[in-house]
Amino acid sequence: MIIEDPETAKLLLDKTRRRILHLLKAGEHSVSELSSFLGLSPQAVSYHLRLLEKHGLVEVARTVSKRNLIERYYRASARIFIVSYVVFESEEFKGRVLDITSEAIDALGLKIDREKLAHLMRKYLALKSRAIEEVISRRRKPLCRELAPIVNFLAVMRMVTDPEFSKLIREYREAERSGPSA
Repeated sequence: MIIEDPETAKLLLDKTRRRILHLLKAGEHSVSELSSFLGLSPQAVSYHLRLLEKHGLVEVARTVSKRNLIERYYRASARIFIVSYVVFESEEFKGRVLDITSEAIDALGLKIDREKLAHLMRKYLALKSRAIEEVISRRRKPLCRELAPIVNFLAVMRMVTDPEFSKLIREYREAERSGPSA
C-alpha cells in the first residue's frame, strides 16, 4: 500500500501503531490479544486500532461471538506500507522532519545547520520513496515482506544514478563544510 496522505503517514510515526501493524501483518489478532502482546490496556489498543482503521491501514478480518461478547479480529490492509514521496514534499511533514533532524544533530554531534539538514532529509526521503514506487510499479504479483531488502537495494541503485541524488550529495557536503548558522 502506497500512503500518499500526510495525515495517514503521521500515524506511522507512533511506535505503538507501528508495533500493532507489525503484529497484524503477521496474522489476525483481537484487541485482547494485542493488548496482551503489547502490555497495553484494551482501551489504548482500541484507540490505536480505530485510528489505523479510519485511515485504511487495518481492517476487521472476522467477528467471533462468545456468549454475550463479540470479538473482532483485525489484520493489516497490506503486507508492505510505503510512504509516498508526495508526503515528504508536503508542508505538513516539514515540521516533523525538522524535529527529527534537531534530535539527530544533538544525538550524533553533527555540525550542520538544522534547517539545512531537514531540507536535505526531506529531499532524500522523497527521492528514495519515488525510487521505491518506480521499482514496485513493475511488479507482476503481490510482494512479500522477504523481498523488502531487494526492493530497497533496487531503489538505492535507481537513486544513485539520478542527477538529483548527486546534487543532494553536493549540497550535503557544502552544508557540512559551512557548519551550523549562528
